[in-house]
Amino acid sequence: MELKAKVAMVIKAAQESKNGAGEHTAYRIVKECEFSQGTIQRYVDGKSDIGRMGLDVAEKLGEYFDKHFENK
Repeated sequence: MELKAKVAMVIKAAQESKNGAGEHTAYRIVKECEFSQGTIQRYVDGKSDIGRMGLDVAEKLGEYFDKHFENK
């Protein structure tokens, strides 16, 4: 699976969690990926396009996907 698709799935999971469905909250993701809340929140809120996300952030979200979603 390509990185952009992985990132989109992690962001979607955080959006669903924001609406009360799921365990992958933005808070959990940022704590595990070790970046600031604001880094992911703008993508979760739809204020920024994931296509413009920095590579470092995208790679960390890809790793998060591999750890939590790949085997499910």
